[in-house]
Amino acid sequence: MIVLTGLDGSGTSSVANELHELDLESYLFNSINFPYANCRDEIDKTVRDVSPAAHYLFYLSAVAYVSKLIDESLTKGNVYCVRYLIDTVVSHRVAGLNVGLVYETDFYEIRKPDLTIFLDVDESLRQQRLAVRGKSYLDRTLDNDVFRLRFLEEFAKLSEHFTKICITDKTTVQIALEIRRLVESL
Repeated sequence: MIVLTGLDGSGTSSVANELHELDLESYLFNSINFPYANCRDEIDKTVRDVSPAAHYLFYLSAVAYVSKLIDESLTKGNVYCVRYLIDTVVSHRVAGLNVGLVYETDFYEIRKPDLTIFLDVDESLRQQRLAVRGKSYLDRTLDNDVFRLRFLEEFAKLSEHFTKICITDKTTVQIALEIRRLVESL
């Protein structure tokens, strides 16, 4: 199970798609998929500011759910997942919640990734990518330098849990091949 993470616009979805295409027996997931994806925008708009804890629990629930789908898929092939528990933890730490990167408690168990890749991109390239695809609510929030730095600081606090790949001068294919080499070395 390989998780791809990074700030929005860093290429996580593009690289995950490329990995999936290179590995025809694999499965591709987003940590927020059906049915959660259908109400995500509404939860972000109405719940996030009123109750960060409720917002966190929604996202934690989505990750717990996709974890079970991933478990089933791993019996048949590799899994690539765009965002996961680390993203839920980081974004809610930035929102002021004291939450940890905990995969198993007495209440829940979330599959721990075999490898988490943080795609590191300089801000000018990230902005170019966002201009092409359009900006989401979070993308616009990350335009604030202070807020974006808080995200990066929270990711840095969890750096022992991921491998960072700088993508500034690399194509999506080159990044995917680099990740495949890392996977093969596990």
